[in-house]
Amino acid sequence: MKGMDTTGTTGNTGTAVPSTASRRDYPLLVFGNFVNELMVTVPVHRHADALVAVSPRKIWLTRPGDVLVTPRAMSGPLCDYACELLGFAPSDVTLLDAPSEGLATLTSAVRANGLVDRLREEARSRPGIRFQAFAQDRPALDLAAELGVPVEGYEESGVPDDAVGAVYAVNTKSGFRRIATELGIRVAEGHTCAGPQDLAAALRKVLDTKGAAVVKPVRGSNGYGVRFWEAADLPRLDADLAVYLDSVAEQPPGWVVEERLDFARVVTVEMEVYAAGPQVLHVGEMRTPNGSFSGQVTPLVASSGATDELVRGGLALGRRLHAAGYRGPFDIDGGITADDTLYATESNVRKTGCTYLDLLVRRLLGEERAAASVWIADSRPGGVEADFAAGLARVRAAGLDFTPGADEGVVLTADTLAFDGKWRYLVLGPTRERTEDLEALLADTLKLA
Repeated sequence: MKGMDTTGTTGNTGTAVPSTASRRDYPLLVFGNFVNELMVTVPVHRHADALVAVSPRKIWLTRPGDVLVTPRAMSGPLCDYACELLGFAPSDVTLLDAPSEGLATLTSAVRANGLVDRLREEARSRPGIRFQAFAQDRPALDLAAELGVPVEGYEESGVPDDAVGAVYAVNTKSGFRRIATELGIRVAEGHTCAGPQDLAAALRKVLDTKGAAVVKPVRGSNGYGVRFWEAADLPRLDADLAVYLDSVAEQPPGWVVEERLDFARVVTVEMEVYAAGPQVLHVGEMRTPNGSFSGQVTPLVASSGATDELVRGGLALGRRLHAAGYRGPFDIDGGITADDTLYATESNVRKTGCTYLDLLVRRLLGEERAAASVWIADSRPGGVEADFAAGLARVRAAGLDFTPGADEGVVLTADTLAFDGKWRYLVLGPTRERTEDLEALLADTLKLA
């Protein structure tokens, strides 16, 4: 971000926290538990399948000697491409997949596929190995303890109960609203609703007084279960609400109703909590078509009082999580209105769609060049090539692909074409204009919608 330092002050003493995001000297057991207890209480097939589809992108976090466990097998072309770009052979990383019906946590799938003993053997052969989960839910932490593998960032004694409690609380919409209010982080006017009657009353009240509302399940992610409402819906509210409740009937009751605000910009601060304190990784502007995250531009075009406030909020929440004993990534998402007022909307205390990209950019460019780079990530359907290898060949033929040592180029980050027909990509460039130009060239090459 221009005009401010996001290199990592703790917010307590102003002492810089050295970044370790792109450096380590120990192996990891990378656990891709995209289906977990923190994101949706009861994963439905459509949501779970979408999470499982992108899970092989965890390959971008690995180094030689690591073990990677995902709920979906990685495609050969993606594996070969990622390892080539990262500078090692596919055989240097042990890849294990634990497929399930999609509704099970990865921990359950590992047990069902008989992989516990295999993982124990892999861990024993790698002194100093650490367990790195996508989300630190209780099933993943229980598996780490069963394997005898310390969780990355924590002492050998394990993850404190207070940290686990904080993770579960902040990952709910109601818990975040409560903690944000305690920390002085601005949130939209709203109500927490325990049951359908509370929901109906709160929604009617917000529509009557504010004219527009948004309903969110207490626990949800990626826009799951989010519904927008207008005052014009009031005459048929009971009937429409019944249809909505039926669409999320598999979830336990619990919702947040908030005033719907018109945001000029949707923003996020990505953070990491280390032993020394919280560190800002980056601040970015999110792309959220239809209310769901699809991509991000980093850094923001320009700083403002609102984005400075977002960083302060991230550091404040980071200090709260640090005090509870949590170590790991989190973010705060929010929106900025036309009058430059920030409203925080949620926090994800886990890795996110851009956590791995932040590390990958640092890894590809080095810390110094990464700090001066602009990157765009997104997922868009393409009109040509329904095959990852063929699409990659097109990108390379157009001279757009990132190569080691370069300052710019395109990285194809996942192979999900068979699932949703979308290309997921990262574009790196020295300036905002150049990065946007490269994205436009990519769009023309793959006929992106």
